Amino acid sequence: MKLKLAVAMLAASLPIASMAFAQGIAPAELAVIDGCLKTAEKTGGFGGACVGLVADPCIKAAEGANDDVAKWKACAARELAIWTLKTNEALKKVQAGGFADVIKAVNDSQKTFAASRDGFCAVFDKVDPGMYRGSASYCRLRETANRSLSLIKLGAAVNEH
Repeated sequence: MKLKLAVAMLAASLPIASMAFAQGIAPAELAVIDGCLKTAEKTGGFGGACVGLVADPCIKAAEGANDDVAKWKACAARELAIWTLKTNEALKKVQAGGFADVIKAVNDSQKTFAASRDGFCAVFDKVDPGMYRGSASYCRLRETANRSLSLIKLGAAVNEH
């Protein structure tokens, strides 16, 4: 029990990059997304152009005479891990803002987000994989990224003052 507590405390104290590495996120891929988000923040953009920066080149590299749907899904899963990390970071920032009504609204919506996303995205596993490279995996990536981008903006807004 003491070991589990010590490990949890150590993990909580690690920098985000170390946590990302522990979650199987390549630091270089995380840096690509982070760099894009910093640029979007400086220009007042939403960050939508940052979605797909890891998965799309990976999928393109897996295309060819022997298109491999499993590889496409793996490419999407790699970037999904980054956006999941970004979502968790953004949720912490929203909570740090201290606005009880905002925190409640976000927490309530988070309870249903994953189920809604997964239910919607499942339909992409039923269409021709060539129509949406990565199928449901890519859909989950896009939906999670868009959610993350909105939470990032909200976190910034509730921590301005």
